[in-house]
Amino acid sequence: MPLSAGFLPVRSIKRSGYSMHKVRRQTLALPSILDRLLDDAPDQTQAAGLLLFELPQFKQGLARDLEMLLNTRVMALSELFESYPLARQSILQFGIPDLSGISLLNPDDRNLLREQLRQAIERYEPRLSHVRVTLDTPRELERHLRFRVDAVLKVHPHRPPVTFDATLQLSSKVYRVQG
Repeated sequence: MPLSAGFLPVRSIKRSGYSMHKVRRQTLALPSILDRLLDDAPDQTQAAGLLLFELPQFKQGLARDLEMLLNTRVMALSELFESYPLARQSILQFGIPDLSGISLLNPDDRNLLREQLRQAIERYEPRLSHVRVTLDTPRELERHLRFRVDAVLKVHPHRPPVTFDATLQLSSKVYRVQG
């Protein structure tokens, strides 16, 4: 299985010097690119590629990355990509389309939003699979839309289900994601 899918081969665990007992208490996964670039503990030294996490720490980083994904707007350039079908699924399309013209009280528009969120997460968050997005029914005077993201976390040795609660502020179109 490729490392990009969030897994580390067992032989790498053995070479790292970690006991399997410690691995069982922690989550073994590939950190995001951002987590690999940032250094939250510069005074600690680790071998490159050490991939053990406590599950809450891993989910917190994942929630941050989901929030960045959902707050990134992609331009509607589908006609540009007609001759380049692979470009539609590249980093050029990272984010979600601007959906400011939709009405969240309209069931069809809500379904469009739900589907756009699900597709973006499935396409650009390789640490999650079986993504499902559920929107709460909005109230007329409410200034935000609540929704939930349910998925399966691609980590070793288990694949636990995870849930993220999220909101969309209707006035600013800003998403907040909590794990």
